[in-house]
Parts: sequence; C-alpha cells; structure tokens
Amino acid sequence: MKAMIAGAVVSLTLSQTALAVDEPPQQLPEQLAEQLAERGLAAGQAFPGLSSLCDLSARLKVAGQRPKGEAAERERRESSRDARRQRGPAEPMPTQVFDNLYYVGTPGVASWALTTNEGIILIDALNNNEEAQKFIEQGLVDLGLDPEDITYLVVTHAHGDHYGGQQYLVDNYGAQVVMSDADWTALEQPELAIDNPRWGEPPVRDITIADGDTLTLGDTALEAYVTPGHTLGTLSLVIPLKDGDSTHRAVLWGGTGFNFGPDEARLREYSASASRMKTISEQQGVDVFLSNHPTRDNTLARIEALEQRQAGDPHPFVSDQALGALDLLMSCSLAQAERVYAGEHPTE
Repeated sequence: MKAMIAGAVVSLTLSQTALAVDEPPQQLPEQLAEQLAERGLAAGQAFPGLSSLCDLSARLKVAGQRPKGEAAERERRESSRDARRQRGPAEPMPTQVFDNLYYVGTPGVASWALTTNEGIILIDALNNNEEAQKFIEQGLVDLGLDPEDITYLVVTHAHGDHYGGQQYLVDNYGAQVVMSDADWTALEQPELAIDNPRWGEPPVRDITIADGDTLTLGDTALEAYVTPGHTLGTLSLVIPLKDGDSTHRAVLWGGTGFNFGPDEARLREYSASASRMKTISEQQGVDVFLSNHPTRDNTLARIEALEQRQAGDPHPFVSDQALGALDLLMSCSLAQAERVYAGEHPTE
C-alpha cells in the first residue's frame, strides 16, 4: 500500500508495520503528526523510556548546542524531572543477563559484553577511560570473566559516550575497534566533533563493518546493520542469546535520540531505518529489544526483575512486545518529520 506523507509518497507494507498510514493526502501535516505520535506511543507502551521521542512539543535539539533564556530554564527543569523519574541505582551491579550476555554499563550508558568460546565482543565503551576501567574492566572481573578475552569493541555510533573509554581497552587489552565507514569518516573530521569534557579520545580507524556484515568470533555471529538517523553511520545489531536450553535473538538499536535538530529529511531517514530493522527483526524472530542507554529499554528495571526470577519463570528481557519499540521509533520519528514540515518546531 502507499501513503501520502506531506506531499511525499512513502511505500509501506503490512509486513513492515502494523501502523501503516492510509490517511487521505489532504490531511494536514500537524494532524498526521499527532496521529503518528499516538500510534507510536500505543505500540511502544512496554518501553516508556522511549516515549519522549513522541513529544511533539519538545525542542528538537542539536547535539552540543544549548538553549538560552527561558528555554534553557525550562529544559533544565524538565531534565531534572526526567532524571528523578528515570534514576536507577547510583552504580548498577554488573549483571549476567543471559548465559552469554552481560551488562557492564553505568546508570546512563550501556556497555554489553557478549561472550563466545573464543573471546568477548564488547558493545560500546562508555564515556571515558575511567569509566571503562571502573565499570567494564572491574565489572568483567566481578562476573568471573577475563578482560584479556576482549577481542572486538563494537562502537554503535560516533558519539563519545559510546567510544570514550576505547583507549583504555585498546591499550590494555588490544581490543579491535569496529565501526561503520560513515561514522569513522565523521570522527576524522574535527570540525564535526562535539565538545564534551567528559568524553575520552576518539578511536583511530580500525575495522570497518558494512551494512549486513556479520562479525564472527568462535561460535557466535553478530549481525550489523547501518541504520542512519541518530548519526549517519549508526550500527544496529542482531544478537544471538542463550538462556539455558532456550535461544533468543535481540535487536540492539544503536542510536536513539533526535539530536540533529529540526531536520525533516534526517527524521524521515531515521523512520525508514527503524522500519527496515523491524522487518529484519521479524524475519530473525527477535524477541528482545535492547538499547545502549538503559533508561530507554528498561534495562535496570528488568535487571531487578531478573534478580527475583525463579526457576521456570519467563525471562524479563524476553517479550512478545519487543518489536513495538521499533514501531514507536518508526512512527514517532515520522511524526516529528511531519511536525517540522508543518513548521511547528521551537528552536529556542
């Protein structure tokens, strides 16, 4: 089927999304934006940490920029409120989440360790070397794993909260850093760098992985897909998981926020990436949704539930609603694009 979106034709199929848009082309963009946001919220209600993406009144910010005046004060209050609502334990314990997947992140940024029979694939490196040492290295040790086994470090996108601790892991354990070509290129252009004093040094180009490539280590194959939106080369991953005699597959969405301002084309690209990942996830039988920010995917709450799990209980990370998160990402980014098209996007 086809749907008219603000004068542009977007092809959708029911196999891609249950939220296909079939409104007549004369519908006002702001009305369509509201409907898309409502549908996204309904589809992703199991993941309340994503709901802010559907807020059509929020300022669409550019990473590194700060608002001024009343807008700055309003944002400060909202950020403080959100932090109180989403705050987890000050320093989450490193946790074995599946037989072969471990959480070694902070309350705000995830780092996942995927174990294989020939080593560890680490996903993201936190903000800086100090965090890499405190949370990743010590977390692995506390879990009975050997940091010397780190073979690959997959950086989901070229922002310092995900690559910042890479130097410690490269220097101490010889980790090979894996990113998409587009994001390697972005890091090689200093004029595009975001100035954040918390972030460590960016990596030097190492391994480039392309869309649809598989990163194999021993008995485990990690699938990588380039999903432009959050950055131009964001990597989203399909991860094989083990839970006793059961097997599962997770999709890890590699870049969540709309951090590039009121860019209509970029928002539509983001939506298309989410739609494609939903199709891939359906084909792969994905039943776990993960993020690289734990407030987005309920990681900390699900870890608490995991600690209370009894024999025979379902795994709290496994859900038949997992793909609803991708529906929300797809619909709410498209809603924001319609809002921009309609000229309704405060910048201050």
